This record gives sequence, C-alpha cells and structure tokens, in this order.
Amino acid sequence: MSSSRRKPSEIVLEILDCIVDKGEATRWDLTKILGTTWQFHHWIEDFLLKERFITERKEKNHYFYSITDLGVQFYELLKNGKLLKAFIKISGKRLRR
Repeated sequence: MSSSRRKPSEIVLEILDCIVDKGEATRWDLTKILGTTWQFHHWIEDFLLKERFITERKEKNHYFYSITDLGVQFYELLKNGKLLKAFIKISGKRLRR
C-alpha cells in the first residue's frame, strides 16, 4: 500500500463506489474508507450530506447511507476523469492555451 495522499476526488469516488456497490453503506463501511471519525464528519456530514449527494437513514442505533439522484450525476462525473479535469480547468481561472 502506498503512503501517498489520496486526492479529494479519489476519496469521494471511493465513498460513492462503496455506497453504489452495496446499495446502502453503513457508517462503519464509510469510516473504514475514511480512517477516522473526524474524516467521516468532514466528508460525509459536512460535504456529501450537506450538498445532498447522499442521504442518511437511522434504524435503531445504526446509520445507513444511500446515494441520491444528484449524487448519481456527481458520481458519473467523477468516474469520467476527462470531464472532471475540464471542469477544474475552467473553474475560477482563465483557460490556459
């Protein structure tokens, strides 16, 4: 296993891959991907839930996460690296020649 840092797009793609593959991921599934509860809070609660890419369902003391329609669109963009790179090129900067 490499000690190199993952890019944010790789982290989100890994999270969404897990949710899509399982149909619904548990809090533990996502914490294993992210490594710490702080990272879970940062990526899941402060980003993916807040932006409505995923939803949270509580059943007794267990939390489950599923992807929304908006999340599916975001997931497809992430999987297509060329589109993501094009968006990054034009976001907030002049397009370079």
